[in-house]
Amino acid sequence: MALEEKLRNSEIDLFAPLERGGLLEAAEANIFARRVESLGFHDPLGVTRLCLQALRVQYDELRPHITDAELVATLPPEMPGIARPTGQVLREMLRPQVQEVILLGYEVTDEEMTRLLAEAAAQGADVIMICDRERGAAQRVIHGWPDDVRRPRVYQDTERSDGAPFASMHAKCLLVNGSDLLITSANFTFHGLHGNIEIGVRLSGSPATEARKIFSHLVENGLVAEVR
Repeated sequence: MALEEKLRNSEIDLFAPLERGGLLEAAEANIFARRVESLGFHDPLGVTRLCLQALRVQYDELRPHITDAELVATLPPEMPGIARPTGQVLREMLRPQVQEVILLGYEVTDEEMTRLLAEAAAQGADVIMICDRERGAAQRVIHGWPDDVRRPRVYQDTERSDGAPFASMHAKCLLVNGSDLLITSANFTFHGLHGNIEIGVRLSGSPATEARKIFSHLVENGLVAEVR
């Protein structure tokens, strides 16, 4: 499995003829083939290739259902490195050249977070934010946004007649490029990212895709309204 994963990220074509696919030049494949030969197989490289092909087919079938997950946390500095810090993961997700950023934030007051979002927008990313109507986050983001950067589309939840009393937009998550999702207990505040005890998870795969559908549903069905 480890060999197939390594070859998957290379330019080796397991389904091309042996002399043209690149497998003959892969040192790891030849080491594995020698182990196969020691088991008594007369065509060790052919057996190796067949096994790798079967693993590649299996991976391609499973890939749409694979979810990568990483624990993310805001913890006191004296705690060991059990999980990567929330702030570090946010900076990594909002790397240069992102195309779309969707943020749901109950509280959005951290200056670095606003700067990262503005930098993404300045580089061409579509930035969409959904905030809680009672916290004033939407207005703070709009008023604090750099004048020379394209403003994000900012929404806040609407008060509904069928809603529970005191219901709010309480989510804290970030979705980048429709495929990289962070769900966290941390508000996008200084203490949420630096001082509190917060735990979250970073996900890719189908959960990220489904999250985007939820966000689109909120907008398209008027559960959130754009703040002008």
